[in-house]
This record gives sequence, C-alpha cells and structure tokens, in this order.
Amino acid sequence: MQSVYEAAGGSEGLLRLAAAWHNRVMADEVVSHAFSHGFHPQHTERLAAYWAEALGGPATYSDTYGDETSVVRMHSGNGVHDEMDRRAIACVDDALRDGPQR
Repeated sequence: MQSVYEAAGGSEGLLRLAAAWHNRVMADEVVSHAFSHGFHPQHTERLAAYWAEALGGPATYSDTYGDETSVVRMHSGNGVHDEMDRRAIACVDDALRDGPQR
C-alpha cells in the first residue's frame, strides 16, 4: 500500500507543494504578516521536510532541524489568529489545486 508521502510525490512533490504554498502565503495580505520579520532562507525546504515526515516519509526534519516540540515552540506565543490560520489553510488548498509544478 502506498503511503500518503508517496502519493504526494515524495520529497520532490512536497517541496513543490511547500514552494507553491509559500508563494501564495507571501502574496496574501493577512498571512504574509507572519513573515514580516523575515524567515529562514531554507523555510520552504524545512516545511517540505516537516510535511514529509508527518505524512510517513523520512525523519529528515527531526534528524536535522528538531522535533515537534521545537516546531510548537517556534510557532507559539503570538496569540489567537483565526483569520490568519484560515487563510493559510486556504493557501494549502489552492496550492494543492495548482497541481504538480515541475
């Protein structure tokens, strides 16, 4: 049986999805605020590695960048931001609908 990671195109597919999501987020006037202070130059690669691991792929994220606790710590303490969350999820939906970008 194929894993979700494999069905998503493996590391390459998830890297394309993360790049499409990041481009959409940066173009969104609400969600882009989360990146107004800047972001790590490898944010897209890190995000793709995180998603890959969460979907049954290799543990590259945990082995290289940290565990789930470090992700939660990095993204916490900013208060409630329901609208930003909703729009970030919409960016994922839109990026998925874009289809594979090669």
